[in-house]
Amino acid sequence: MPSRNALLALPLVLAAGGCWETGTHAFPTSEDIRMAPSDDDMRDAQTTEYGDVYALGMQTAHEVNGWVGEGVDSAGRVIQALEKWPATSQDGGVDVYGPYHDVETDLSWTIRLEGDDDGSHFEVLVGTSSSDMDELLDGEISIDGDIRAGVFAMDFDTVEKYGLKRGPDRDRSYKGSIEIRFERDVSTDHKLVDIVYDGFEVTQEFPIKEYFSADKYSFRRNADGAGEFIFSLVSTFQTQVWSGPARERMTLELAWNEDGAGVGKEEIVALEDGEGDLAYGDLVLEECFGAGGFYTWRQLSAAYAGVLPDYAAGERGDCVDMDAELPVFAARG
Repeated sequence: MPSRNALLALPLVLAAGGCWETGTHAFPTSEDIRMAPSDDDMRDAQTTEYGDVYALGMQTAHEVNGWVGEGVDSAGRVIQALEKWPATSQDGGVDVYGPYHDVETDLSWTIRLEGDDDGSHFEVLVGTSSSDMDELLDGEISIDGDIRAGVFAMDFDTVEKYGLKRGPDRDRSYKGSIEIRFERDVSTDHKLVDIVYDGFEVTQEFPIKEYFSADKYSFRRNADGAGEFIFSLVSTFQTQVWSGPARERMTLELAWNEDGAGVGKEEIVALEDGEGDLAYGDLVLEECFGAGGFYTWRQLSAAYAGVLPDYAAGERGDCVDMDAELPVFAARG
């Protein structure tokens, strides 16, 4: 995945939003949204012996774990500090902290909290004055024994409106919003993480023209550890020798059994309107991997296999069967 994902941590860190079962409010932690075949084993995917689809999946997960998880935990430290002080005001049952004026950014920030250690709701607002503020973050969590479930959303139109960007991210433009939904049983491997993208786009014109628009991120893992990960985006892949500046759609699918062995598939295809400039047409890579992530079989689509005749390896018949029953989110009320 492009390193651009790391930029998404910034507004979370600046704003505040959630980690946290200390103090009087419950909040998400980075472990609630962390994607890995097992919480006990997050493998390094940089070694070339790993399957390429597996490695890309782990890299994608690592980056998303980073920009979401670090943002959540950093924001949590802000909340923990605030909870030691009386709220600025009360709005019904909501504790209101702020607005606080930040001299560095010349922005005002307000944090709203309600709930207790079994569940809470939080909001983060930012604006140029206390009377003109927009929502940046909104979320909630409930805790019932070992089950933690929640959702939080981030508005990138607000990020763009107030210039909540630093470093190379200043050259990028953002729009839309994301919603992260999770469910986790802390006593087993059961975990669900979905990211819902609503008109989310990242564009850049200089020093290189880029485009990124994700539309699916789904992670499911049952109590025994078997699971799947699906990720889909539209982007330019011009840093690769087989593509140019036009956009294509990439879909990545991984599935594994309770031992960690599984199958993977990556597709990069032209968009529905025909946009795309892949050197040999649509690309499909399929593979199987063992419990350690090392590939046991791999195959490229015919046009690319003709260019890389030595890439194919292993026997497809050695792949493991994938028949585990996976959890789903309960229907929303």
